[in-house]
Amino acid sequence: MAILVSKTRAQGASVVTTLPAEVARRLAVTAGQELEWIEDGMGGFRVVPHTPETAEALAVHEKIMAEYDAVFRALAK
Repeated sequence: MAILVSKTRAQGASVVTTLPAEVARRLAVTAGQELEWIEDGMGGFRVVPHTPETAEALAVHEKIMAEYDAVFRALAK
């Protein structure tokens, strides 16, 4: 496991960072490609290259979570 550091900077109303070359290589991403930032449920995010399959799976996940929100909350008690 590697720990890689990048610095943030302001760009308009956003905060941006540059991916270290090693991260871009491991993710197999190139300039201009979209990334998905997926909440991991522990206060962090998982970053993956955007794919139609991932986007579709996340849309289904969001729909199920919204539809069964009350059930999941009751089960969590």
